[in-house]
Amino acid sequence: MTNEELVVLYQHGDKKALDKLLENNDKLIYKIASKFYSDKTSSIEFDDLLQEGRIGFILSCSKYDIEYIKKTKFITYAFYWIYQKIHRFITTYNTNEEISLNTPVSEENKDELINSIESHSNEINDREEELYLSELRIELESVMDRYNTLNEREILKLYYGWDTEELSIEQIADIFETSSNEVKSIKGKAIRKLRNSMWFKMEYQRRYREDITFMRVLRNLDYGIEF
Repeated sequence: MTNEELVVLYQHGDKKALDKLLENNDKLIYKIASKFYSDKTSSIEFDDLLQEGRIGFILSCSKYDIEYIKKTKFITYAFYWIYQKIHRFITTYNTNEEISLNTPVSEENKDELINSIESHSNEINDREEELYLSELRIELESVMDRYNTLNEREILKLYYGWDTEELSIEQIADIFETSSNEVKSIKGKAIRKLRNSMWFKMEYQRRYREDITFMRVLRNLDYGIEF
C-alpha cells in the first residue's frame, strides 16, 4: 500500500497502519536526524533526535489531508514535519556553546562564517524588498502549479529550500528513493518548463535590467544554466 493509503487507514482508526508507516519511513527519519547530529549538537543524544523525528512523522500522519496529494505528496509533507520537529528540539535543548563566527561553513568551503554573514547581510535589508520577494514567490508558485508536475514542484522546492534549508540532489534522491541522475533530470526539465513559460517571458522582458531583485530570483532558478 502507498503512504497515502496507509495514512487514510490510520486517520480512520487503524493503529497498525501507523506501525506500517513508521516501518516504511524510518530510514527517512534516520537520515534527517543524522543530518542534524554533529559535534555542535553533542549535548543531545542521537536517540532523542530520532524520537523527535518520529513524533514529527506521527504528527504529519495525523494532519495530512489526502486532498494535499494534488499539491504535495505525503513523503514531502512528512519531511517538513520531521525536519521542523528536530530543528526546534535542538534549538530548545542544545546546551553547547554557540558556534563561533570564525567556524568554517563546511569542510569543502573554508570561507569563515563571519565572511558568509557579511556577504549576505545586505541581500534583504529592507522590509519592502522582503514583502516583494514574498509576493514574487507566491506568483512563482502559481506558475509552477500551472506548468510543472507534482514531482517537479516538490524537487524544486526541496532543492531551493522553500520551506527548509536547501537540499542537495543526492539528499532529494534519498527521500524519493531514486537515483541522483533521475532527480537532476526532473529538476532540469522543470526549470526548462518555467523558462519557456509565458510568465517567464513576459516578466523577464518587463523587468530585465530594471529589477535587481527579480534577476536574483531568476538566478536562483538556475537562470543561464546549460542543459
